[in-house]
Amino acid sequence: MALSVKRASNNSAFLNHETGALFLFFASGIVFLTIIVNGSTTSFVLRFLGMNKLSSTKRHILEHTKHEMMNKALEAFGDLGDDEELGPAEWHTVKDYLSCLNNLEEDHVHPHNVSKMESNIDAMNLKGTRVRLLIGVQAAYWGMLDEGRIAQKTATILLKSVDEAIDSVSHDSLCDWKGIKSHVHFPSRYRLLQMSICPRKLATYLTVDRLEFSCYMCAAFLRAHRIARRQLHDFMGDSEIVSQVINESESEAEEPRFFLEEVRTTFPQVLHVIKLRQATYAVLKHLSEYVQNLKKVGILGDKEMNHLYDSVQTDLEKVFRNPPLAKMPKIEDILRVHPLLSALPSIARSLLQDSTRELTEPRGMAICREGTRPNGIWLVSNGVVKWGSKNIRNKDSLHPTFSHGSSLGLYEVLNGKPYICDLITDSVVHCFFVESEKILCLLKTDLAVEDILWQESVLVIAKILLPKVFEKMAMQNLRSLVVERSDMSIYARGDIIEIPPHHIAFLLEGFVTTISEQEQMITSPGVLLPICGDLSFLSLETLGSKTVSICQQGTFYQVAARARVIIVDMATVEADLQLQRRTSSWIYAAEESPKSPSREHSVLKGCWPEPLDVRKQRPLGSAGSSY
Repeated sequence: MALSVKRASNNSAFLNHETGALFLFFASGIVFLTIIVNGSTTSFVLRFLGMNKLSSTKRHILEHTKHEMMNKALEAFGDLGDDEELGPAEWHTVKDYLSCLNNLEEDHVHPHNVSKMESNIDAMNLKGTRVRLLIGVQAAYWGMLDEGRIAQKTATILLKSVDEAIDSVSHDSLCDWKGIKSHVHFPSRYRLLQMSICPRKLATYLTVDRLEFSCYMCAAFLRAHRIARRQLHDFMGDSEIVSQVINESESEAEEPRFFLEEVRTTFPQVLHVIKLRQATYAVLKHLSEYVQNLKKVGILGDKEMNHLYDSVQTDLEKVFRNPPLAKMPKIEDILRVHPLLSALPSIARSLLQDSTRELTEPRGMAICREGTRPNGIWLVSNGVVKWGSKNIRNKDSLHPTFSHGSSLGLYEVLNGKPYICDLITDSVVHCFFVESEKILCLLKTDLAVEDILWQESVLVIAKILLPKVFEKMAMQNLRSLVVERSDMSIYARGDIIEIPPHHIAFLLEGFVTTISEQEQMITSPGVLLPICGDLSFLSLETLGSKTVSICQQGTFYQVAARARVIIVDMATVEADLQLQRRTSSWIYAAEESPKSPSREHSVLKGCWPEPLDVRKQRPLGSAGSSY
């Protein structure tokens, strides 16, 4: 620009030659001084004023993160340090190249447990923790946009709400719901559409388009905060500040959860249609990625790949132009697709279907209390049930809930013991109740039915006793693990139970004792862990009035009374957890465990991976018998 003024001054009546020269001189001088003076002295001035130093809060977070990075580096080296073709590698040599992890403090202190001498440290930690959770929420929104769970318009509003909330974290609690609340409406006139004079198809047509946007917003908000809470808890651990921020997040979730409950009670078909659209888009996107991956590995050529890819894209465009509409399924259909019933033989399935009683419970209703006599089981088809116990508490259980597809109370009915925990509805729950007598009658029909019922009961027991491992695992993945990688046996008194490395045993019936100098009695339900093998990711703490521990570690156990034990091979689960810890950041990670290709079909069905009619029956009553 200065050169343009200089050239224009030679032939202009408004600018003389001296003015043009001054323009060039001052512009060049400013550029020169900026580069030479400012550029060479800025670093020194910032260091002299201390403006380049990290605050004490950020310094503690940085040190904590470096220790976590060192743990991840050790895990990665443990998996990749030895090789059949190339041989082993030395850790000390690899560590020499990890200059980013040098000079770690030996005494690692949690960033929230710093000295109180530092001024305003709690306020700074609280502000930083809120920001980290909100960034995790924001990352979850981006992930849901990529997955097709939310549209671009919905994502824009959600992301904007997080930006506004970040600006307020220093003087206010989490408030990102304020930016979303104005977009969520449930007009009272919609209730009139539920009257019998209004046809169901017309009610669906008039409400889906108007309510689905609000439902998308609420569902995305709840899911994003649930993901962010889990990531923050896994990264920062337990502290007062983390607990306070998580409580603020859970308090914000009350209003959107109440809105979805109101819609589920009044217009359940709306939520059904929304979920159907999400599932259709997710399946088509998965197929698109699968076809592209076949091209990358060389299985498909360009022509075959283009043909399949275009057909999938055509279906995706159809989903956007004409989203699928769904009718509410019939009660018989809902009951038939429940994982437990779909796994039973046809005769047992018919007997159980005829014995069920449909129930719809509002939020906050206690369906059973801890210590009461088991009078039946609940097959959850829709909604969320929260469990709680005075005798079994675990700090690692961040979301102690059971959702659709769960069979609650089954373990207590099979074992004849009182209910081991309280079961309270955390939303509007649609379920089917089966009396205890009907379940016990099924045990006499077929040995395979008995196996299935005990396997189903393990799913709930595992999530209650070992939430560190099984709480984040999807129910269908846990079913696949129990069926494909477990052995159930009945042991007589005096038998010895051996727990192999990388296995977990669940004591379902009877009593066992540890074989050690200090003999200890273990009663069912209990968890038997091996001494050998890396099971450090299992962390259980029991409190309350029970004097016997429900979780023990040892290689051999002696049976004190007839015992039923199921031993689960955890090698693949442990590998999956280590893989997740290496490949995912604390900001965002999937809620569900990775699905193996062999289980993909059964996982999509949401039921047991092997048809029950073709399972082999095993003889009972002998020690070590398994299936």
